[in-house]
Amino acid sequence: MTAQWASVDPDVVDAVDRVIERTIEPQAAAVDAAAEFPTAGLADLAESGLGVMLVPKSLGGAETSTATYAEVLSRIAAACGSTSTVYMTQMHCAHPIQLQGSPEQIQTWVPRLCDGSAVGSIALTEPGAGSDVGAMRTVARREGDEYVVNGEKTFISNGDQADVIVLFATVDPARGKNGVTAFLLETAGLAGFEAGAPMKKLGQKGASTVALSFQDCRIPVAARMGAEGEGYALLLRSVTRSRISAAAQGVGFAQGAFDSVVAWAMERDLLSSKVAEAQDLQFDLARLRGEITAARAMLMSVSDQVDQSADEPVAEVSLLKMHCTTLGTRVAASCVELLGPDGDRVSIGAERRLRDAKIAEIYDGTNQVQSMLVARDTRLTAARETAAG
Repeated sequence: MTAQWASVDPDVVDAVDRVIERTIEPQAAAVDAAAEFPTAGLADLAESGLGVMLVPKSLGGAETSTATYAEVLSRIAAACGSTSTVYMTQMHCAHPIQLQGSPEQIQTWVPRLCDGSAVGSIALTEPGAGSDVGAMRTVARREGDEYVVNGEKTFISNGDQADVIVLFATVDPARGKNGVTAFLLETAGLAGFEAGAPMKKLGQKGASTVALSFQDCRIPVAARMGAEGEGYALLLRSVTRSRISAAAQGVGFAQGAFDSVVAWAMERDLLSSKVAEAQDLQFDLARLRGEITAARAMLMSVSDQVDQSADEPVAEVSLLKMHCTTLGTRVAASCVELLGPDGDRVSIGAERRLRDAKIAEIYDGTNQVQSMLVARDTRLTAARETAAG
């Protein structure tokens, strides 16, 4: 893979490739087998100045384009799904802090997320409120100079490892999305807060996913990010980046599975053979390569739209997330099938990419939710065109 898109910084990509080669890829299978948090890969990225791509250099970030971030994340995902999820969660935590945190919150935590001295997390999903943010039941009630938080979050990436968590809670369930408020929690010594044990999962086993509980957890008013009720708008601004992350992972999982089949075929001299069975494999690989290339071009194009547009291109990002994550699962499944009896061999790695890929269709807004957003945009666009015509 080479970076050929104009908005992708080749020097950054080359630096990431070196980290992948020396640290991430050699440890990927072991991270998966042992369900081990990928500390070494995360540390190497941070020490190489690659900790959080989209954050300004003045705060310790790499200050890259969104396309560069997407290309980098796809490459990390191709090597190790667990590392890619931990890595992108660092950005998903830093981004809303940068957008709406107080100057003190920004200066305290964003540089630490960038240099890897802190692990971040973002807590949104609840047992009874996944995509329906208006149904959120984790409540933060103000009492004087404090908020008292009660409730549960689930499927929280990095939750048990996090030094800092961006928490979305409601100050009043009756207000629906207008009650959603963002808080920044420092986990060390935080009474009333508990992170559960890592969940046993199909894939991305080294990226810890946990439930969080809050029982009369008291946090200072200064922990709030923005005013009460401003959390929903912040959430919408944040999910654009997180959905691009999921899309980039989808492309990466597809690429990683494809590369594993190519390596397997090269060992058996199947890419030069003119035997009918070998040619069938060659034709299938050509088709999959075309699908991956097209998805990567879509990823780059939408990433550029995000950087160039005054308004968030919601429908385009939803299309991207839906298409690329579905592609990741489909291509990885095809690669497992192409390997025949070798398809489930752990040493080849295609089965790991397939297991890693499936969850990307579900998190950061399920693909069904993305379909609803695209359908709404299609309806509104058609109505505007009809009115204009």
